[in-house]
Amino acid sequence: MHSAFIIAAVLVVANGVNGQLAGGLSDVNATEYTNTAWKSVPEINEKNDGQTYLVPIKVVKAQVQVVAGTNTVLEVLCGESTCTKGGSVTAEKVTSANCQLKSGGERSLYKVSIWEKPWENFEQITAEKIRDVPADEKI
Repeated sequence: MHSAFIIAAVLVVANGVNGQLAGGLSDVNATEYTNTAWKSVPEINEKNDGQTYLVPIKVVKAQVQVVAGTNTVLEVLCGESTCTKGGSVTAEKVTSANCQLKSGGERSLYKVSIWEKPWENFEQITAEKIRDVPADEKI
C-alpha cells in the first residue's frame, strides 16, 4: 500500500499543472514579455530581407519552460520601423526610442526562442518567421 502511494505521488508531480509534464512549456501572460521581445530584434532582422528594420508591435503568445535554465518562446507581431538598413543604426542598436513603428508598414509574425542560463552568463536567441500578416488582419 505504501509503494502505491509513492507511485501515485510521483505521477502527480510528473504530470504537473494542467496535465503538462514537468519541464514542459507553460503559457504565461504575453503582455508581460514586450521588453523581452526587444532582445530578439537583431535575430529577427537577420531573417528580414526588407529595406527597413522590423520592430516588435506586440507579443501574441508567450510560453516559458524551466529546464537547464529558462527557455522563453514568444510569438511576436513585428512591423516595419522608420529605420532603414545601412543607415546610422545597426540591428543591435534598434530600440523603441530610435526606431518607431512605421505607419502602414508591412507586418510579420515571428517565433522567438530565448534560452537563458544567468549563472553561466549564457543567452541564446533564435527567430523564425511564421508568416506575413496583412494590414487588415487583427491579431
